[in-house]
Amino acid sequence: MEHVMRNRLFAVLIGIVFIAFDQLVKLQALHSLQFDSFRFGSSFAWLDIALSLNPGAFLSLGAGLAPGVKQLIFIVGVGAVVCWAVWWALSHWAQAPRKAAAIYFIALGGASNLIDRVFREGHVVDYLILNLGSVHTGVFNLADIAIMAGAAVLLVSEFRNKRGVN
Repeated sequence: MEHVMRNRLFAVLIGIVFIAFDQLVKLQALHSLQFDSFRFGSSFAWLDIALSLNPGAFLSLGAGLAPGVKQLIFIVGVGAVVCWAVWWALSHWAQAPRKAAAIYFIALGGASNLIDRVFREGHVVDYLILNLGSVHTGVFNLADIAIMAGAAVLLVSEFRNKRGVN
């Protein structure tokens, strides 16, 4: 199994499946959440599922920028970073699998959100809000989860490397 996990073809297939699944879920959100929203959980912790078209980045940062600047940053800039990250991850897949996979998942999340921006008039389809009592997250999607999971793995790996733990 470890040999399969170190194979770049496996990584590419995982990437294609992830992006296709994320886009499918976003299409479902666009169609199902136009007029409805849903709530799952208890009175203390719950998940809201509601449609939001995000014109900015994380927590709508940059939403108020001029359209040309937004395109430059959110399409050209993100596209360049995603291409570099995919190249780096696949070229280091066998030598540094944990770091490569983390960067790859960040790139996959970025790529899927980039697809939204290109085909949905500069917006990203978001639909999840996590609530814990009076505290709640911003609206996010599966691609954002991949980005945050990849970042968390990189952060934990870096702390473990600093302490000398593998």
